[in-house]
Amino acid sequence: MDSLEQRIAALEKGNAFDATQAAIRKREEEMLETLRDIREQMAKEAGSGASSAELEDLTKENEKLKATVAKQEYRIRHLISGMEELLAAKQSS
Repeated sequence: MDSLEQRIAALEKGNAFDATQAAIRKREEEMLETLRDIREQMAKEAGSGASSAELEDLTKENEKLKATVAKQEYRIRHLISGMEELLAAKQSS
């Protein structure tokens, strides 16, 4: 009779342990998912390499540089056309 009670007690402890294992497993899966999310966010931030303020400053600088390049291209085209006219005039005379 005593061994039967020990067996029942052992089975009850085993059931409690299984429930605890399942809870631990579930918690570990939640933590793993959280860590994956954190890693993904870190990878995104590292990939961008700049804060939003830095990106805004770079965007403004890029627009200014584009405007400067457009002005210079216009001036170069104007100079080339003037040189071509002078060359044509020189060749025809």
